[in-house]
Amino acid sequence: MSLTPVDVPAMPDAALLELVLAVPDLGRPALRAEDLPALARLSPAALAERAEVALQAATRLAAAFELGRRLHAARTRRPKRLRRPRDVARFFHATLAPLVHEEVWLAALDARDRVRGARMVCRGGLLGGSMRPADVLRAAIELGAVAFVLAHNHPSGDPAPSDDDVVLTREVEHAAHLIGVPLQDHVIVTPSGRYTSVFRAGSAR
Repeated sequence: MSLTPVDVPAMPDAALLELVLAVPDLGRPALRAEDLPALARLSPAALAERAEVALQAATRLAAAFELGRRLHAARTRRPKRLRRPRDVARFFHATLAPLVHEEVWLAALDARDRVRGARMVCRGGLLGGSMRPADVLRAAIELGAVAFVLAHNHPSGDPAPSDDDVVLTREVEHAAHLIGVPLQDHVIVTPSGRYTSVFRAGSAR
């Protein structure tokens, strides 16, 4: 099928899915337009099972969804300085809120709390991903941080920190203090926009 850039924005969702997957006749109930938000949260393996397509095709679709998320994050007006838990939650919401798995992200700050860079440091949550303080500090140093903040998501929608969240935050904070690059805050975000500072709610300090 011959396409021009003008054709793409006018294509219906089913046709776009067919184009990305390179699989014809995708008019099946599992790929209805209203299911796109749910599909976008699935892993390639889960997408392959849900859409009944090969893993390679599902991986292409997952990549397209990820590009969409990154574009949305780039277009979202995010605070340039992270001074309060609300700032951290707003900065990471577009990246973390849509996920069905937990990820831990770090934002490196300069002396005026301006963001120098951000990086994922763990997938699967603080405990499930076996995150080590050394991994966090390495990322902070590589990004040139004077200080840094952490953020991770709770797909369940409950922003309350778990005991593991509090313990591991304390470990990271202690290690960061030893090398002189302090952890300023650790914020949990949720799909609804609710958030909690582990420092404030969990008495990590």
